[in-house]
Amino acid sequence: MSSIYLAINGWREILARVFDGFPAQPNVSPEWLVNPATHRRLKLDIYYPNAGFAVRFVGLTAKGQRRQSDWEALEEQQRDENRVELCRLQGVQLMLIDPLEEPVKQLDILTRLLTRSSRMLAQGERADVDIARWMPALSEARGRAGELRSRIQKNPDQMMANLAEAWRDRELGADAQPEPLPAPKAGTLRTKSLAVGQRVHHERFGSGVITALTGEGAEAMISILFDAAQERTFLVSLVQDRLRVLA
Repeated sequence: MSSIYLAINGWREILARVFDGFPAQPNVSPEWLVNPATHRRLKLDIYYPNAGFAVRFVGLTAKGQRRQSDWEALEEQQRDENRVELCRLQGVQLMLIDPLEEPVKQLDILTRLLTRSSRMLAQGERADVDIARWMPALSEARGRAGELRSRIQKNPDQMMANLAEAWRDRELGADAQPEPLPAPKAGTLRTKSLAVGQRVHHERFGSGVITALTGEGAEAMISILFDAAQERTFLVSLVQDRLRVLA
């Protein structure tokens, strides 16, 4: 998978976690989002109407590659500026995400825009019941964004790779109907019993040997050298249900 697609998937997982509980409208063109130059509707990659928030991935062509033409880039920049202004007029905060830019810096922008969304909701004309419901949800979203920022800051590349994998699992429906986790059985993964040199089996990557264990709690990381000669590092919390210790 190319770095661009990995980064986009990582960001989609970030947004899914931050806006957990908010209805999302993907690839939508609201009737009010009309380009004044062409009188055609513009698209939002993700729109969260209850949060007053929208997302547009920038710097990409339809195939997910960097633009080569300066003229095309200028036209796209103008469309993005139009999107931002049209969203502002509707009380919607639009975040332009460049998947290849530093994620921590962009998470800071996300947090600021969420603060503006809260202010717009509090000062707007929406029903009191909506304000009472979504103000706490926006506060929780800011908290989740801050937590993700702290975790990504420690190891940006690996964390974005882990988040991209989590998004692929989400797309495959792995999280569609979560079931209560059964009590650990003999041979299944127990975090405290892990040790460098142990052989484990990952349901996707196969068997391998633990080469490193770092961090504690939610920040615990595990590195595994798989038999296919590929070493990968994961957050333990993201893979503990997909690993089992081999005898």
